[in-house]
Amino acid sequence: MSKRRESPYVWITWVNRLLAGEDYCEWSSWFKANYEGNSYKKEPSNFDTAKWHMEHTALLLKTRQKFEDDGYEVFIQNQNRIRLQGQTAMLSGIPDLIGLSADTAVVVDVKTGQPSPSHSTQVLMYMYALEKHDSRFSNFSLEGRVVYSDHDVCIPAGSVTEKFISNLGGLMRRLSSDVPAVKVPSEQECAFCPITIEDCQEKVSSPQVANKDENLPATRDF
Repeated sequence: MSKRRESPYVWITWVNRLLAGEDYCEWSSWFKANYEGNSYKKEPSNFDTAKWHMEHTALLLKTRQKFEDDGYEVFIQNQNRIRLQGQTAMLSGIPDLIGLSADTAVVVDVKTGQPSPSHSTQVLMYMYALEKHDSRFSNFSLEGRVVYSDHDVCIPAGSVTEKFISNLGGLMRRLSSDVPAVKVPSEQECAFCPITIEDCQEKVSSPQVANKDENLPATRDF
């Protein structure tokens, strides 16, 4: 049986796609924020975790070497864990890499998949949380970077705007509310959602594959 958390807890990678407008079902993140992850069943996944870890680690180590060659002091993975306690929930995450120079801090996430706006949003969330999580970073010009295998996306200092903070705050309050967030079931989002039909009866369990024998709506307009 799904067990309620003592207080809402939000992992940054649960919500960056929502904030970027790539996903719309806030209920999925609301459920994960409010229920213990080991207390509910999850959909089986065919994602090749071992392959991803190998490729991700290779790109991360290559990126670390480049930053070190450029004179940065570099911190990676669990050295960078962020926990930011708000009035309604805790926001947590782990930037892949943080590079420090004399007056600049660069928050980096490496990505081995296809580029996506939500990757930059993820880094912006790290930048927002990091400055509040650790007062040392208030003395640095805080920049961001998404590193892909063939190019980088740079996020300049000052990109965490008041509008961004307001949007993030609104989302966090909705996800930490006692009132469940709105469900927006769809083939695309449900296909990648780990929550099973046992906890979400509206889940679209499988794509509707059309074939020529299926009785589908038809028109002669085109």
